Amino acid sequence: MPTLRFPLLLTAFAGLLTFSACQKEITPSENAGTEVATVSTEECPSLTAHLAEADAAQQLKHTQLLQYFTADQIADLQTNVCLAKEAPAVEAGLEERASGLKNRFWTPGATIRVRFINGSASLQQKVFSWAKEWENYANIHFSQVSSGASEVRVLFGEDGHWSYIGTDNASIDACDETMSLQLTDQTAATEIRRVALHEFGHVLGLRHEHQQPAASIPWNTSAVYNYYAQQDWTRAEVDEQVLNKNTAESTQYTGFDASSIMEYPVPASLTTTGFSIGWNTQLSSADKSFIGLMYSSQRMRIRHAATGYNSNVTFQLAGINHTIKAGETMSVPALTGTNSLSIYEQPSGSWVWDSYAPVYGKNYKIVRVGSTNNLTLQAE
Repeated sequence: MPTLRFPLLLTAFAGLLTFSACQKEITPSENAGTEVATVSTEECPSLTAHLAEADAAQQLKHTQLLQYFTADQIADLQTNVCLAKEAPAVEAGLEERASGLKNRFWTPGATIRVRFINGSASLQQKVFSWAKEWENYANIHFSQVSSGASEVRVLFGEDGHWSYIGTDNASIDACDETMSLQLTDQTAATEIRRVALHEFGHVLGLRHEHQQPAASIPWNTSAVYNYYAQQDWTRAEVDEQVLNKNTAESTQYTGFDASSIMEYPVPASLTTTGFSIGWNTQLSSADKSFIGLMYSSQRMRIRHAATGYNSNVTFQLAGINHTIKAGETMSVPALTGTNSLSIYEQPSGSWVWDSYAPVYGKNYKIVRVGSTNNLTLQAE
């Protein structure tokens, strides 16, 4: 699976910068006495070589950058790389990519253990404190551990930022990192906040916003292809990682949110209308409400029981879109009291939203009216 690199808002040397670590280099003297290794080489014998490899790669990239930039310029550059990584079974061919990846959310109320493989105590604290910002809106808990089992393992110093998605983290080998952060003690506080919120959003099951089904970015495809050709991407890679939208049946999503922390900058030069998106550095209102609902224990079961209607059905409940397969039952977030549920259907040629008012505490099924394509909602 190719590494997902997003556009830098710098046109000169774009290919080099995307490949390279655009952070101020930390020398041993700068970090002396502050390094905290929380995964021991006794637990994972391969760890020493792995960390040495990461350090060597960072040194090499810094040397490469010095051919084009001064040390002060390098210090000002920020890494804009993020890969929303999928577990091996998914990488093998399952096409599930979404802003909210279906079946990748943790159980509401779960505790997710986080271990830092390296990095100073100060840097670890900064990242972890921003990760816990999500707890203010989601019924979830992050717990930092220094030994034993963990679902999330963070490595500082590798090339770019990436994380596995949601519960995929729990399936990764215990001696492997599940998140990489190219941050240092010298990284600006705003950048640490942006990166930590974004990557731990991935941990909670969120995907990049620009590829969600409701996104409507007016891409200039030729410009996008040309831009990524500078980074040695094929057209197929650009389609897969940038232009193609996620399928509705693999996604739980709201309307497109250009302010989402999960959205990356879109330069005007890559769109047909001059549409652009700048840097988002904090959670948007929609981020907060969406994650709150997805981790709410207030649930309603909806079943696709439309006999003879084998197509998927899309419905909206509490502002979140869900797509359900024939015979499937979904447990979805709901509000207390009376809810608003709309079914997207085609009863007589035109597609329409048909609205209902299900009551919290009951479960419902979507059924077919006679032999038509008219669907309706019934209590179980």
